[in-house]
Amino acid sequence: MLTAIEDKYDSGNYAAKSFRTSDGLNLTYRIYGEKVPGKPAILALPGLTRNIRDLDPAANLLADKYRIYTLNLRGRDTSDNDPDYSNYNTSVYIRDIHEFWNHLEEEPVILLGSSLGALLAMLIVEDHPDMLAGTILNDLGATIEVAGMARIFGYAGKLPDESDLAKVVTTLKDHVGAQFENMSDADWERMAVSMYGLQNGKWHHRYDDNLGKALAENKEAPRDLWVAHQKAADMDIPVLSIRGVLSDVTAKATINKMQEMAPRMQAAEIDGRGHCPILDEPASQQAIIGFMETL
Repeated sequence: MLTAIEDKYDSGNYAAKSFRTSDGLNLTYRIYGEKVPGKPAILALPGLTRNIRDLDPAANLLADKYRIYTLNLRGRDTSDNDPDYSNYNTSVYIRDIHEFWNHLEEEPVILLGSSLGALLAMLIVEDHPDMLAGTILNDLGATIEVAGMARIFGYAGKLPDESDLAKVVTTLKDHVGAQFENMSDADWERMAVSMYGLQNGKWHHRYDDNLGKALAENKEAPRDLWVAHQKAADMDIPVLSIRGVLSDVTAKATINKMQEMAPRMQAAEIDGRGHCPILDEPASQQAIIGFMETL
């Protein structure tokens, strides 16, 4: 049940469902739109500390043209928290996403990822190319800028609860304000509600409190995203990059180099946005629809 403030910013234009992973967690997802003959569905993944509420504006706009699935990763929002927080890692996320695709019984999909979601999309090119009709990378490339990651890791899992929503908005502006221009008060409030929910009378972030520990203790060997992108180029998998002009996570030079490696790769720059575009921007929508029309 949505609270009044959540309902204010929720399209309601979806079916809310869940599926069970092979290790017994329930992950929640939404379905927007109807199947379109001859067009792949879009499977959208949110960022590191984010959830599918972020994707509602974009998915709602695209729903009259495409079937869209949005998936909450484990430990995010209404998906189950993992009792073993070491499972908050890319290998397990990729396993979950592949199991989810099998659960849907879909043909190959367009994997649209924002930030961490885009990183997972790039790695799935290596691990499960059978599930891909293409990828859309929202503000992430094969080189991740250190300054942007330091900013994100500086607050992930560390932000305090707040007594009222206005304080949440202030906190968000402190941490991500430089990444978003021309945002209305309603835009900031919508972002706040997507990232925080009421818990015991206070606004609490919508992810497992142990995510910060998982990030600090992570022992995964890093994977080379340039190798993953080269495989996408070699397999001629369609790729669209959407990059915020203000991004401190993804450099334009990185996207340029990726296009040199994969000449068919499309790229869009979104003015007034950094990490990450919300994807409801007209330029983002135009890029996504244009990309889908080429498939």
